[in-house]
Amino acid sequence: PWQQPGMMYNRAWPVASDQETLRRRWRELLADPSADARAEKYVTGNSGRTVHTAVNGMTPLAELPTDAPHRPIVRVAWRSFDRQWTFDDPRLINLERPALWQALSDRQLFLVSPMTARTSGGPAVTVATAVPDKHYFVGSYGGKDVIPLYRDAEAAQPNVTGGLLPLLGERYGREVTPEDLAAYVMGIAGHDAYVQRFDEALEGSPVRVPLTVDPALFARAVELGERLLWLQTYGERFTGVDRPARRVPRVPGLGWEEPVTALPASPRAVSYDPATQRLKVGDGVVTGVSPEVRAFAVSGMNILDKWLGARTATGIGRAAGKAATPLDRIRPTEWADEWNDELLDLLRVLTETVSLGGDQEDLLDEILAGDLIPANELPEPTPTERKVPKTIKRDPGSEQRGIF
Repeated sequence: PWQQPGMMYNRAWPVASDQETLRRRWRELLADPSADARAEKYVTGNSGRTVHTAVNGMTPLAELPTDAPHRPIVRVAWRSFDRQWTFDDPRLINLERPALWQALSDRQLFLVSPMTARTSGGPAVTVATAVPDKHYFVGSYGGKDVIPLYRDAEAAQPNVTGGLLPLLGERYGREVTPEDLAAYVMGIAGHDAYVQRFDEALEGSPVRVPLTVDPALFARAVELGERLLWLQTYGERFTGVDRPARRVPRVPGLGWEEPVTALPASPRAVSYDPATQRLKVGDGVVTGVSPEVRAFAVSGMNILDKWLGARTATGIGRAAGKAATPLDRIRPTEWADEWNDELLDLLRVLTETVSLGGDQEDLLDEILAGDLIPANELPEPTPTERKVPKTIKRDPGSEQRGIF
């Protein structure tokens, strides 16, 4: 029932694909003690926060000494399949969505799916374990697209309509957990065949999930969804006997022929040969990249183009254009060693995701061919369940992740 937009920065520089770039940007922001100079670097909009805004009792940016330390650097769900870094600092974000930060935990999961925009190929839902940006799904537009699994960090309050889980449990003759429901949704809607089948019906409306009456089909969808959620959270969630924590499965033939050692100058330094299935990234080469993986997109946003473009000297989007600000222009100067591992993990995740698409399509066909639970038999959310959870102000000096 609780659905809301992700964060909205109104400036690009507080997010980066490496932590050192953020540290350099922070030092440059404060280098000049002049409030006017800081305001220009900060990118002050016509409305919203400025360098003079006091947030949660924190010292305004305009008043900080030039050597003031930055807040902790934490993961942010920047775009689908792309985890980047940001400051855990609400002064830098126009709309930080405090309820999302407050609900962060090792059990939290954010499903992200367009509520008003039309999907156009690829999965109809993606997933994040960090707080998502407003444009997480495809890099543009965004409404109430973020659906947390729990309303609280303790995972004691499922974000599920009251009465739904017991109803499903009675239907299927088994306990149905919030995680089961999330996995079922992912198993049904997290692939291209779902979008293609319901292309016309979904125009301008949220994703709708057919609920089978068949316990065996429900179990199969949950099993598929669990594996997808494990893969696409990079092993951070839905771990198990054959799903190790913080590891994704190796793919035979997929690996570095030559690792990247120098930062690619621009996205033009990335090329792909479908005949040999070799992906060239600057001076590095990855083998075993299938054409389906190279083309994998979420509603037109090519995942590899977006991920790799953000890790070049020029960058992409605003950072590479005329609208780039002085802090935007502070870019990585070298290829981070961990990016070699992270790129392989991304390619492995996409390879496994593509391989499961056929099973998902077959299962969707079986579910639609059988009986479904009518929507009018399901409980309706109450106004309270739909409300954004109340947030509690935290000590601004706390180092706890999710200070808002």
